[in-house]
Amino acid sequence: MTDAVKHGGRAPISRIVDEGLLIALSSVRMAVKNDIIVAGLGEHADFDTARFAETTRRELLALAEENRESAVRVGEQRKELTSSTWRLDLSQDQLMDIRQFKLRKRVHKRLAAALIAVAEDEDHVGRLVRDSQNAASEEIQDAMRARLMRLSIDPLDPEYQRHRAERTEMFLLVDLALLKLKADEAAGDGPAEY
Repeated sequence: MTDAVKHGGRAPISRIVDEGLLIALSSVRMAVKNDIIVAGLGEHADFDTARFAETTRRELLALAEENRESAVRVGEQRKELTSSTWRLDLSQDQLMDIRQFKLRKRVHKRLAAALIAVAEDEDHVGRLVRDSQNAASEEIQDAMRARLMRLSIDPLDPEYQRHRAERTEMFLLVDLALLKLKADEAAGDGPAEY
């Protein structure tokens, strides 16, 4: 018997919150990964665990605040709908909406609390930073590998060393600008097309 069958056709609130937390943590890792890439390649800054731990906490707390605000908003929507009961009879859909608003409010409140708990857990924040660092490293390696493959560079070619500086500069000017645009776009700060 699945969880949904046990709970009248819907997943239990704990499962909904757990899945929401996984999605939120993935979003935080992506934001921190992008910050690491921009810091390293765009700002030429050394990796600073404390800086990225703070970025992680800030992202977690921002998502917690969004969920807290959503809980308030959904609560107000439910209150508005239930206050209209004296004016008219509610349809089946409206009655379902009242139940859904109640569930959504509880989910948002619990998800906000879970995100705050993660932000306050140094070990969990450290794991998120390490995961983000690994993802940033992989993305940079993949970009460099793809770029080198496109250039078809043979390190045994006598011209290899002589043109290495030019290739590096080209990589920095073009590819890093594209990575920054992608990071800005992911953060909602950049254009959708380039």
